Amino acid sequence: MTLAICLTALLLASEGPAQAQVPQPISPPSAAAPVAAKDPAALALLKRMCDRVEAARTFNVRGRVSLELPLPDGILATYFNEYETAVRRPDGLAVRRHGDLSDFSFAYDGKAMTVYVPSKGMWGTTSAPATLDAMLPVAGEQLGLNMPFDELLVANPCAAITAGITDAALAGKAIIQGKQVQHVVLLSPELRLEYWIDPATALPARSLVVYVYHPLQPHFQVEFADWKLDPKLPAATFALPMPKGATQVDFRDASSEFR
Repeated sequence: MTLAICLTALLLASEGPAQAQVPQPISPPSAAAPVAAKDPAALALLKRMCDRVEAARTFNVRGRVSLELPLPDGILATYFNEYETAVRRPDGLAVRRHGDLSDFSFAYDGKAMTVYVPSKGMWGTTSAPATLDAMLPVAGEQLGLNMPFDELLVANPCAAITAGITDAALAGKAIIQGKQVQHVVLLSPELRLEYWIDPATALPARSLVVYVYHPLQPHFQVEFADWKLDPKLPAATFALPMPKGATQVDFRDASSEFR
């Protein structure tokens, strides 16, 4: 799934007492585009990050996610949520979310996708494709389940991140959680992508997506923490049995709570 598709689905599925009328993305200006500039140092740093994440057969990471969604009058509001994510390549994903939006749990084991919404007591499951790369587009484009930082979950993160990129630059150094990181900026006709990468580990400390040609130009940011690469993850990590007191519903009804 592309980051642009992910954003459009998020906007169209925004929560609120009344649904906002979201303007459709507009086409880039027809004026001649500036000459693309891809700094080799920025691309090399990005490749180090991608290679580091790609090489992990399993990983755990926590993320504090902020995303902008429209209120009924069209004004963007920022929502904060904490995510706990476990990945097993090529066929396992477990996500738990809590925060401003509905608490939500998701599990995928290479055979089925399962969701649980504690506040509604809703639990649903459905069959799923055999790999993460095949499951994520189905979950996002057909079911509205857009996982945060899904570009890092696929088999080839760099291919997902750099698709359509015209410019890449180093923006300098920054401090995140007391550590010095290096800041990379990527541009495409639709997006501005930014990664703050820890040079000591080659792992991202923060990512930012700005949907520059959407009329609302919303932002989606992740602050990463507690990366653990190649931990032993039991099969139960990717199972989500129906909790006591929950009601089984159609998967789409349960997944509609994921915004």
